[in-house]
Amino acid sequence: MKYPMKTDRIRLIALGMAWLVCLAALAGVPKRPNPPKLVNDLANVLVNDAVLEDTLESFAHHTSNQICVVTLNDLDGYEPSEMAYKIGQEWGVGDQRFNNGVVLLIKPKTATSNGQVFIATGYGVEGVLPDALCRRIIENKLIPAFRNNDYEAGVWDALAVMMPVLKGEYDAEELMEAEDEEMSTTELVITIIIMILVIMWIRSKCDGLGGGGGGFSTGTWGGSFGSSSRSSGWGGGSSWGGFGGGSFGGGGAGGSW
Repeated sequence: MKYPMKTDRIRLIALGMAWLVCLAALAGVPKRPNPPKLVNDLANVLVNDAVLEDTLESFAHHTSNQICVVTLNDLDGYEPSEMAYKIGQEWGVGDQRFNNGVVLLIKPKTATSNGQVFIATGYGVEGVLPDALCRRIIENKLIPAFRNNDYEAGVWDALAVMMPVLKGEYDAEELMEAEDEEMSTTELVITIIIMILVIMWIRSKCDGLGGGGGGFSTGTWGGSFGSSSRSSGWGGGSSWGGFGGGSFGGGGAGGSW
């Protein structure tokens, strides 16, 4: 009789340890909001999150795609990707049938730590919103605005890309190719202008004339992706029904500043 009792104790201890490990794994993950919200500004960096919430709820209602924005002051030792996936999985962002959720996680920059951002995509939208496009959105939309402490503008600029792509209005590959062509054209224009200015400067030196070159301006990355907008066309306050139990794998991209 002693051996079975000893075995039972071992099993209880093992079960208790497993439970503690599970609790520890979930300790740093924010609780799922109740009532559910798609905009969870726990770091208090978004000025008008109500308009953003209304836009994302309406988008979810009309398309079933759920984009969840979460800001946190601390990642509790987790990598940004790990925290974003855990939030998506534990909260069930996206529809359970389509796994079409997206988590935009933002950890603002502070005096003692770098800012960090990650876009996590559910299984069902990894092909529609590929890692390469997520990386471009982070590098060219989110981080430039975040460096100026304008977190809300960065989020809107990112949504101006993500929502049309998720809705099927743009193909990600075609969008990136068009952007590459635009960048090449811009670089060519800049090179020609610089060459003209150099030639004018050389001629002014040779002729003893004071050249009076005028200024010029060039486009910036992101022209074909659209700019920051507070009116996305998805307003209306339609009910979206809450999180649906979507699953996340390993899709997405991140960055820091």
